[in-house]
Amino acid sequence: QRLFVQGDCSFMRNISLSDSSLLSPHPVYTCCDKRNIVRRMGLAIPSRLPDDSAHFLLEPRDVLATFVCISVLRRTSSVDEDSIYLACTLSRSYDLGDSDLHHTPVIKMGWLDKTPPQGSLIFQKRWVMLDAQCLRYFQNEKEVYSKRIIAIRFVTEVLNVGEQKFEVVTRNRTFLFRAENNSKSVREEWVSVLKETIQQRRSSMEMSLMNSLISKQGYLEMNGLRSKVYVVICADRVFLYGNAEEHSQGVGITYIEMNVGTVKSTDKRSFNLTTFYRTFSFLAESAQQRDQWVEALQDCVSRSLSSDVVAQKIWAVEANQRCADCGAPHPDWASVNLCVVLCKCCAGVHRGLGQSVSKVRSLRMDEKVWTDNLIQVFLLGNNRVNLFWAANTPPSEALQPSSDSEKRQRFVSAKYCQGKYRRYHALFGQQEALNKALCSTVQTDDVLETLSLVFCGADVNCYTGDPELPSPVSVAQHYGQILQVEFLTHNHNTGRSLISLLHLYLFFWVHLQVWNNAPIFDFSRRWCSLNQGNFSYYESEKSSSQSGGMKMSDVLCLLVNPPGKHGYAHSFELYHDSGRVYLFGEDSSDKVKGWIKAIAKALVPSAAEDLVCWPFARVGRLSYTEGQSHHSPLLGWFSLGGSRLLLLLHGADRVENIDLRKIKELSMEQEAGAGAGAVVLVDGGRSLRVEGDRRPDFQGWLSGLQQGSGRGDGPLDQQQLTDTDVPVIVDRCMSYITQHGLKSEGIYRRSGVNSKIAALLFFLRHDARQVRLNEGERQVDDVANVLKRFLREVGEGVFNGHQASLPWLHTTSDEMSERVSQYQALLHSLPRVNRATLGAVINHLYCVQCFADENQMNMHNLAIVFGPTLFQMDGTDNSAGQVVEDLIQNYQDIFNVTPLPAPLSQISQEVSAEELVCKVLRRRNIPPQQGDYWSCFLVDNSQEIERPLHYQERALTIYFSLGKDCHLVVKKNCYMEAILTYIAGRVDVSRNGLIKFCEEKGQRGKGTFSRRLCVLSGLSLRLYKDVKVREDGRRCSSQPERECQIHALKVYCGIKRKLQPPSWYLCCESKNELIEWLATFMSLQVIIFL
Repeated sequence: QRLFVQGDCSFMRNISLSDSSLLSPHPVYTCCDKRNIVRRMGLAIPSRLPDDSAHFLLEPRDVLATFVCISVLRRTSSVDEDSIYLACTLSRSYDLGDSDLHHTPVIKMGWLDKTPPQGSLIFQKRWVMLDAQCLRYFQNEKEVYSKRIIAIRFVTEVLNVGEQKFEVVTRNRTFLFRAENNSKSVREEWVSVLKETIQQRRSSMEMSLMNSLISKQGYLEMNGLRSKVYVVICADRVFLYGNAEEHSQGVGITYIEMNVGTVKSTDKRSFNLTTFYRTFSFLAESAQQRDQWVEALQDCVSRSLSSDVVAQKIWAVEANQRCADCGAPHPDWASVNLCVVLCKCCAGVHRGLGQSVSKVRSLRMDEKVWTDNLIQVFLLGNNRVNLFWAANTPPSEALQPSSDSEKRQRFVSAKYCQGKYRRYHALFGQQEALNKALCSTVQTDDVLETLSLVFCGADVNCYTGDPELPSPVSVAQHYGQILQVEFLTHNHNTGRSLISLLHLYLFFWVHLQVWNNAPIFDFSRRWCSLNQGNFSYYESEKSSSQSGGMKMSDVLCLLVNPPGKHGYAHSFELYHDSGRVYLFGEDSSDKVKGWIKAIAKALVPSAAEDLVCWPFARVGRLSYTEGQSHHSPLLGWFSLGGSRLLLLLHGADRVENIDLRKIKELSMEQEAGAGAGAVVLVDGGRSLRVEGDRRPDFQGWLSGLQQGSGRGDGPLDQQQLTDTDVPVIVDRCMSYITQHGLKSEGIYRRSGVNSKIAALLFFLRHDARQVRLNEGERQVDDVANVLKRFLREVGEGVFNGHQASLPWLHTTSDEMSERVSQYQALLHSLPRVNRATLGAVINHLYCVQCFADENQMNMHNLAIVFGPTLFQMDGTDNSAGQVVEDLIQNYQDIFNVTPLPAPLSQISQEVSAEELVCKVLRRRNIPPQQGDYWSCFLVDNSQEIERPLHYQERALTIYFSLGKDCHLVVKKNCYMEAILTYIAGRVDVSRNGLIKFCEEKGQRGKGTFSRRLCVLSGLSLRLYKDVKVREDGRRCSSQPERECQIHALKVYCGIKRKLQPPSWYLCCESKNELIEWLATFMSLQVIIFL
């Protein structure tokens, strides 16, 4: 019982008892003096009450009351530079059992020393608390609100540093702590507890759930702080972050337990969040936003004050103590129309299905919903209800508490939307009989039978034939079946919506014998036949009339399941265009393969038979569009298996074969609704958009394409690859080092920032194609360590496993020529991707050691670093380093490659294009002639575009960054004489005029040319769309449509599609006009370089 008073008591007059901030039942006095109110409440009077106190708290106790006054806060030097100190009006000691302070029990707490992250080496004493959700540290042990909070689910690892220190590493930051009094045992205890907590948190798979519990988030101004804070309302807590980026990184300031808070608007845009310990004053952008925040916070308070009364009643049935879907303990949510009790994770998925399918309610917070009758319905228990919903769940598809969100989504959708695992009623498919049976059943107390009828197609709103009792609800009311009325009422609107979905899915199974010594009752035994494109199934081989069938022209997709799925050694599925899915299984491999071959040939047209002549996983027809246009989709045939995609497009006469690992882009355009959306595939300069059309099989296509396009956590042959079979991760890192780190001293020996290394490696493994390593954004040492860590951790390693690497380590011949021959034989025995990767890495190391004078990394030093890395060893065996040193030293002989061009192997990395031209001409003994203008050109392999290098550009850096797409050419510049003539006749270096313009929209886009006014002068290139002609005949325009600085431009002659955006195409009317624009560009860039 507490009375919280905010402000100066001398201003208090006639306090209203309706004020929500006055929570105490004690008498409230009107007073003009602080000391009077203290005396009348029976409190001990402090010796001095400061007149400038901002807040104070009165808290009467039976034995002891504490009165604390805090003056205006001032930031001190002891406050961390990256944290915010939120002092409390009331300071108090922590009690592990005090639920007012935290819902989650504290696992460990104590004093630790911590360093600020901005480079300071001065340790500061902090009180640190760890619970299952977060790690927090405070100014002292009496503070309630932390200086910093680190979410456990974002912590990647905990590392020992030195004797007494340890690091807590997140994806983006590293926090350094030191045990008090330099105690090593204390450090070890903290590290052990942290690692155990992190491991338990990872297994809970809670991140998606936490995100689903966020009710509101955004920026607010907070009284006492200069900048805005990012406020997140999640479940029954309010979290404060410095900005949105910190929220995404899981590193915040503090959180506020709302079971001790009240919310009240104070001004047009401001409101207060008041707790027992502090008042937080916020300012919103507008009055409307303030009202939204206040409403969201009040809802949060309500959630925090929820009751367990309903939960305890429903949990009285033992089966309800486990989630009906995944089996998680203590489920506190339920679907009131489906009659199942659910955990938070499954409830989030149910909520995503919509109210028309599942009405999700909380056992703790939605007390008004839980009438006595509804509670009685739920006392049926999850086990009995699942006799209908989950009667035919295969063990391979059963959900576990630790299942990830994707599997949970698939299972819940299949169970309730598709009715995949339900026990079919004997009257299924007979609408009139189902309705009649429902009207009869509601007269009894058999709610389970009513549930089975409703979710097998009976109409809750059907007409009974009796005008006085027209509906099943009225019949149940007439017969006094209150539980039936309760159930039918909650399914008054959901029944028909769900039935329409369930009617689309019928599941049949073919089986001949027993699997795992247990009979299979999931599906029915059927005799099947395929004749002239018609698939039929019968009760037995002696039956004359078929039980059902389909035309193969109506089948969308044939799916071959992995061995053992659904309880059979071999199985396959057929997706019908009506929405039905037919499943067939058999333990005989030959029989199933024969059926798959026959069905596949009957499914695809004769021109597409190559699609089914290989071990595919799925084959079928899909709608697609090419290029930017999404109108008038065409129909194509696709066959997918592993990383291969075979396709026959509309009008094509041959089947195309695409290696998904080498495509340029794979992106999803997911829309609302199951099966909706599209997948965009870019390969070989072509964009293909495959559409879902809300088909039940499309999610399988999406998943197969994603897995086939490369996984960062797989072995080398399952990675995203370049055209030369090198993993994109490896290629990206080596290219960056070649461009920016060849002369970096100690490259590959220096350690980078661990948090940045882990974050970059995570993004590369997720989708390396989308990661761009730009100078200035990434440090050379960080990228170098990413490469080393990837090669050390990749599955099976570069040498294809431990056993395959042993022969490399046992090449002990004293003769180098013999060792080279052995290396060559071992190299050819490696898989293609491993061989290409090893060659690329050794080639890169060969280039690095060419600059050993600058980077101090000769062959031996590189071998010391990369020996254990490539062989994935601990470094104790020196033979690994010796092998790598041999490979570098004999790189050209072992890999049978041509050495670097002689001029390039003898020049510095700093050589300019002008110096390179002179060296090449001297090397070729070409004397300069009068009127000859030699230049160094960057030319693509298709010779569609070329760019003359500025004479001061670094040629070697460009050379190593070209890859396989371009090369350098030293040749005569045929435009130079005309350019010089044009420049000589110009007074100022500028040009303007109308020109055809087109902008590259991206890899999936197509631009069109349109006229623009182009102005090239000074330091920029400007393009104008709206051009007006003045009276003097000159063109004018207000604002440029496009503008770019001259120094940022690279000007190419020619045109080539699919350049990396942003790219502009400028088209001239004549060769002379082209020369004039080129001359202006080159002249302005010369001025800028000078």
